[in-house]
Amino acid sequence: MVKSDDKKKKNLKDTKKKAKEEKNRTKKVSKELKKISNNNVETSEKKKTIYIFETVVVVLLAIIMLLLLCNRTFFREKYTTDKIDIDIPLLTFYVKDSNGEIVFKTLRKSEYVRHYFDLYLSNLTKYNCGDNSFYYDELKHVAIYDISVEKKFAVKTIKIKYTNGDADCLCDSKINC
Repeated sequence: MVKSDDKKKKNLKDTKKKAKEEKNRTKKVSKELKKISNNNVETSEKKKTIYIFETVVVVLLAIIMLLLLCNRTFFREKYTTDKIDIDIPLLTFYVKDSNGEIVFKTLRKSEYVRHYFDLYLSNLTKYNCGDNSFYYDELKHVAIYDISVEKKFAVKTIKIKYTNGDADCLCDSKINC
């Protein structure tokens, strides 16, 4: 009987030892699951943040594209009104047209813009009237007095001064036209 009591005690010790080991393994597994769960939560929060950022960027780009599409000139190479019809560089943003002056903005290089308008003006007839000179478009009856390109950091401002009328009347103010 003593042997069987010893066996029972030994079995009891082994069982307690196995239960303790199982309990420790369960704790380790639960800790690992918590770590994985926390990592998943952090990952999902990062994904949400990235998704929100991407959505904001897409919406802003869509708004900018709509504004550019609505602009009279951005995706066109010509500015046309009842007063003037002039070629302009592509990707030029219309700002205003008042009192014989048109204002555009562009991100294009100022050298390119100057060269573009030099080529444009070379196709027009140049008139010299004393101290004044202008380029005249005979088809549209428009005189262009000045085209200036002002550079302010990345944005260039293009100002075109013009008037409508007959070239002879514009040149000689004594003639009643």
